[in-house]
Amino acid sequence: MSEHERMLVRLGRLLEQIARPHSCNEVLPVEVQANLWHLGVPCNELTPREELVSRLWARKRNLLSAIQPEWSGPGVTPPSAA
Repeated sequence: MSEHERMLVRLGRLLEQIARPHSCNEVLPVEVQANLWHLGVPCNELTPREELVSRLWARKRNLLSAIQPEWSGPGVTPPSAA
């Protein structure tokens, strides 16, 4: 597994932890904060989850675009799609 793929897995796990349903006054767990700091995303227990989800998805999109070549469409349009 490449470094990019490992990072995608880590980002996915963090997104699962942060984006899950939570109460309005629930603080961000210390373990999640530590993982975010380790990835270079500074935060504290009061950092809005919406902000963190947005930042993590932006990073994940960048990694995905670096791994997957940009799709330029099919070379020939299939007859059923014409």
